[in-house]
Amino acid sequence: MIFETHGDTCRLGYLRLIPCIMEDDEPRSFDFISSILYDMVKNVGGVEAVSRNTIGLITRAVNSRNYVTLAAEMNIIDRKTQKLGHFGKIYLILNSSNLVREFIEGRYLPSMRELITLNDAEKLYFLWVLVSTDYPFIELIISWIVEKEKFTRQEAMTYIMEEAYPASLRKIVTTLPESKRKSIELEASEAEKFREKRLSIKDKTEWIKTSLYAKYRHIAPPRLEWLVDIGVLRRDGRGKYSVDERLIKGLDKISRIPRMSLHKVEEYIFEEFSKTMFSSLRNAGRYEISKTIVEAYNSLERFGLRPIRLDYLEKVTALLLIEKKSYANISMIHDVFNSLAIRFPDKIYISPAPSGSINVAKIDLTDTEI
Repeated sequence: MIFETHGDTCRLGYLRLIPCIMEDDEPRSFDFISSILYDMVKNVGGVEAVSRNTIGLITRAVNSRNYVTLAAEMNIIDRKTQKLGHFGKIYLILNSSNLVREFIEGRYLPSMRELITLNDAEKLYFLWVLVSTDYPFIELIISWIVEKEKFTRQEAMTYIMEEAYPASLRKIVTTLPESKRKSIELEASEAEKFREKRLSIKDKTEWIKTSLYAKYRHIAPPRLEWLVDIGVLRRDGRGKYSVDERLIKGLDKISRIPRMSLHKVEEYIFEEFSKTMFSSLRNAGRYEISKTIVEAYNSLERFGLRPIRLDYLEKVTALLLIEKKSYANISMIHDVFNSLAIRFPDKIYISPAPSGSINVAKIDLTDTEI
């Protein structure tokens, strides 16, 4: 679960720059990364075209620093080593990162709208990041908003902070290291009193001035805006949201998300969610999937993501296919991988992993062999 967020970290597009800034994988202080990020975006043009209705733009150095903190919470940066984290390395594998590299190298100058807007593959990538690093909090939020269909910002803040937040803290507390459990248990106990405290303040103006309201603002609105960037939500005027109608059709499945394990949630977004959201893409053929599996493996190996878990290989393959305007669900990708492993037993090696998953130790195939 993401424990530290700020009310100004609402635009996921900025987070794409951080892995590219850190691509040499050398340790970098958060302040150094923040200063580079701020220097890069402060002179980007077209701010006036988006600023009227868009929150979360980097306009001060402190905004930039908060985005770097968020990147660490999302494992885009590894907080301990101050090098690239797991999801930071995966973003660099996407072909979408090439345009960001061009911006960093001064060969391309995007508008502000381009800088904060995600393409289809990036939307699925960031949803994967969110459901993995903000589990089970974001799952509860997604289930609620799809069931509501339309709601106000205040309604969402009330549900998120007074129901989803304490429930999520209670759910994860036993999974945390002993050193963190006490503080999270205390926070959960406090969160269970949020509704009572809010209702005790009758005057709306006084409520907005409280430190508790500030906590609501720093935790809830960024998550709503992340879901806007991903395409799950739409803004319907000031302080109003609605759910993409394509998701409402799958309410029966989405409503089960809060009861799923993290593995099942990840499986869901690459199966049901991606099928719903990217239905306009052409279906990938087995040959294209085979080539992309090899491409994904080589990229994962190049960026040092060993041992390479089969489920990660399959998800990265799905993302690379979307970049090619093709679609294949994880079941199909898994089936193609199994066929390759049977056809080429001397060129593909797998081994069991301690977690119960499977590691891919080697893929040594060329396009002509496929």
